[in-house]
Amino acid sequence: MKKIKNPWKDPKNIGEYNCFACSPYNSGGLHLEFWEDCEEIVTKWNPERCYEGWIGVLHGGIQATLLDEIGGWVVMLKLHTTGVTRDLQVRYLKPVKVSKGELTVRGRLESFEGRIAKISATLYDGEGEECAKADVSYFVFPEKIAKARYQYPGVEAFYEK
Repeated sequence: MKKIKNPWKDPKNIGEYNCFACSPYNSGGLHLEFWEDCEEIVTKWNPERCYEGWIGVLHGGIQATLLDEIGGWVVMLKLHTTGVTRDLQVRYLKPVKVSKGELTVRGRLESFEGRIAKISATLYDGEGEECAKADVSYFVFPEKIAKARYQYPGVEAFYEK
């Protein structure tokens, strides 16, 4: 797997870059990091008890956030632009026990037609069991608009030189 560089992770962005899922500067956030594994984008995350719903079980909204966020990184890395979530359909297959340790979330581009990207995402618990799946669709901006309005830095910014 190849480590993905977060191009917004820069001390000059403290106070500006506050994404709940991937900003290292959001004190209550998830602080996600990403890797590329062939056609998939991957994140790993260690759930803490403060993100529980039921005792010992990761809140479903946090699971949805993880699945949605991987979709956004798929768009940035595989389509070389950015977009916004159009639809997120999550299937919760089994409870995610926080005691099982580090989760893995994988996403891949399934199709891209017009300006709609369709992405499949899967969340695995710390024992590698599939716990949630999502079909995510993103409304994708042309790269020129993504750069001008949404601070998309270009795909080259995600990789070490």
